[in-house]
Formats: sequence, C-alpha cells, structure tokens
Amino acid sequence: MTDPTLIITPVLVLFAALLAFGAPIFASLGVASFLGIYLHSGLQGLMAVPDILHRGLASYSLIAIPLFILMGEVIARTDIGARLYTLFNAWLNRLPGNLAVASVGSCALFGAMSGVSVAGAATIGRFAVPQMLQRNYAGSLAGGSVAAAGALALLIPPSIGFVLYGEMADQSIGKLFIAGIVPGILVTVLMMIYICGIALLRPELAPRAEAAVSWRERFYAMREVWPALLLVFLVLGTIYLGIATPTEAAGIGAAGAFLIAAAYRQLSFATVIEIFRSTAVTTGMILLILASALLFGYIITRLMIPQALVMWIAETNYPTWVILTLILVFLLIVGMFLDIVSIILITTPILLPVITALGLSPIWFGVVMIIACEIAVITPPVGLNLYVIKGIAPDLHINDIIRGALPFVLVQILAIVILTLLPSLVLWLPSIM
Repeated sequence: MTDPTLIITPVLVLFAALLAFGAPIFASLGVASFLGIYLHSGLQGLMAVPDILHRGLASYSLIAIPLFILMGEVIARTDIGARLYTLFNAWLNRLPGNLAVASVGSCALFGAMSGVSVAGAATIGRFAVPQMLQRNYAGSLAGGSVAAAGALALLIPPSIGFVLYGEMADQSIGKLFIAGIVPGILVTVLMMIYICGIALLRPELAPRAEAAVSWRERFYAMREVWPALLLVFLVLGTIYLGIATPTEAAGIGAAGAFLIAAAYRQLSFATVIEIFRSTAVTTGMILLILASALLFGYIITRLMIPQALVMWIAETNYPTWVILTLILVFLLIVGMFLDIVSIILITTPILLPVITALGLSPIWFGVVMIIACEIAVITPPVGLNLYVIKGIAPDLHINDIIRGALPFVLVQILAIVILTLLPSLVLWLPSIM
C-alpha cells in the first residue's frame, strides 16, 4: 500500500480510538505507528524499528532530561518555594493583587530551577493559594493565577520542553534555553500586569495589603534565597558563557540542588529514595513517549506528509500570518487533549518543515510552541495544572479554577503576537552567545 491517505487515515483513527479507550499515550502512538509501518513496508519494514529507536534514543543531549528532572524533584522537596514567595511578597507588597503577583514571580523563579510546570504549581500553590483565600481573594483569581504561573517553568530555562523540541528539531538546546529568557520575562510581566489591572478594576477580587513591609524585611528575604539565585546562575550562566553544555549544566544543577537541600537540612534517606524513584518514573514516561514519537515521525516522513503540507501551502499562497494563525489554533486544539510531551514530540516533525519553508527561525518557533504548551496545561479537559491546584486546594471548585485560568490564555496569546511582530526578542540573546 503506497497511497499516503490510505495509510495515515487508519493510523490516526487507531491512535484516536486507543486514546478514547484510555490507553496510555505511548502505547496508542506506538501501536498506531507500527500499523503505519506495516501498511507501508510490510513485515520487512518492522525490521527497521530497532535501528530507528537506537538512532533516536542514543543521544547525548537526552541525558539532560533525567538530570533536570532530578534537580526539580530535589528543589520541590525543600522550602525554597516558600522562601521565594516570601521574597516576592515582601518586594511587591504595595501592588494591587500583591499576593497573586507574588505567586507569578515566585513561580517564574522556581521554574528556573525546576523545568516542570506541575512542580511549580504544586510547590508555590501549596502555601500561596491558602494565603490568598485567607486574605479574601476570589477563589478564581487565587487558583487561576497559580495554575497559569506554574506553566512558566515550561518557558523559563532550564525547560524539559526545550530539550525535547531541540532533539526533535535538531536545534541547539543551549540556544533554545537562552532564547527562552526574554520571552519568559515578557510572559511573567504580562501576567503581573493583568493581575494588577483586574485588582484595580475589581478590588473585591483581591483586597489590598494593609500592613507595610520594612526595607529590613525585604533585604532579609533576599538573603534567604541566595542559594536559589546561585543555582540559576550555575545552570544558565555556564551555558551562556560557553563553560558547559546543557547536559553538563544539568549535572551541575542536580548536584547544586542536592547541596542546597543538604544545607537546609531537608534531606533524609527516605527523601532521597523517593526523589530517585520519582525521577526514574517521570524519565521513563517521557522516553517511552519519545520512542513512540520517533516511530510516528518515521512513518510520516516515509509518507512525505510534511513535504506535501509545504507544497500545499506554497500553492495556496496564503499570507504568513494566516498560516501561523492556523498553526497556533491547531496547537491549541491539540493541547486540549494531549500532554505537553506528546504535543512537542508528535507535532514538531509535521509543523517544522512548514515553518522553515516560510523562512522563519526554528529557534523562534520552538519558543512559540512552548508557549502553546503553557496554554495546554491550563485548558480543560486535560490541563494538568488545573487539577494540581484542585488537589492542593480541595475547597476550590474546579470550574472556579478554570474560570480564573482562562484569561491567562489571552495573556499568552498576546505574548505570541508580540514575539511574532518582534522576533528579535527571541533571537537576540542566542545570536550573541
């Protein structure tokens, strides 16, 4: 069978059916990909599977994944999250909606040490949401702001998402990390501006702070988080200065996280065992999805589907902004039903040839895709951060959390528009590495 339509249609139908029956992503995608390879090349084609997996998984860059996950697992088990929240709350005390703004700031800085959005939402939300509710913040703003801010860990390096995208797109992971810095700051600031604006327009949602914070308290809060700032520099600074590769920086970050946890006296034998167990489980899940995505990428490449898409776009003569809008809408729809690892691994081989055919930078598109993944974790029905907040704040109704998080989708879409109009915000720092 050689007609691409007659092959890809049963592959996609089988993939969707297996997902609908509750099969894991990696199994659904893997089985569907096996079917596609068999339909295209018969049993002989299946003999290529071990070689495909070996070439895709035997990559030095992938070593960074378990190391960054390990770093995040260690940091999540310290009280650095509480110290960061105290710091931002002290310095931003006079802003409207200061507790929600502090949640965004602390999630952003925590993301620079974690790289996993769920960890940021859970760690910061564990004490930020109860404090906001105690201060009579609306449940929607309290839950929605932390759910959205937790997603910043995907964009602010070091990000597991950038490692996966770089591997699939054959792009420098170091440049992707550095490219995420300015957009990460941009999205963080836009989220803060939104919160301040809504708190000014509707003060009943976020009562103003009554007690002032002294300068002494502010500088004391800074003293409490210097190990966290040092860890961020050890990871990002060594990459930017060319001292270490991203994989080496991941090792430095994991070792630094253990030293910080030990200095805070927050490590025990049982905790270390749980850290390694959780790291192994998460890494295994990601690599299983990656293996399935490699097979899927192989079959769509053999069917020349990306090339057909590029030719179709060239023939239609649509303006670039129309094509980019369609790509973004596609990513947003896919993000409602798939996890971020699957989004990156499945869609990159399909969309990247279109982006390069438009003359756009793959580094720039990587940042846009990661922001789309940020949106995915706060949009139902599969938005993981929504359920994380529900888990740590059971008194909040899930509908309130969703209602509070959805305005941040518009904030992130605004960020994509700004980065599209001003791509230098993404590309400038990598260009001077």
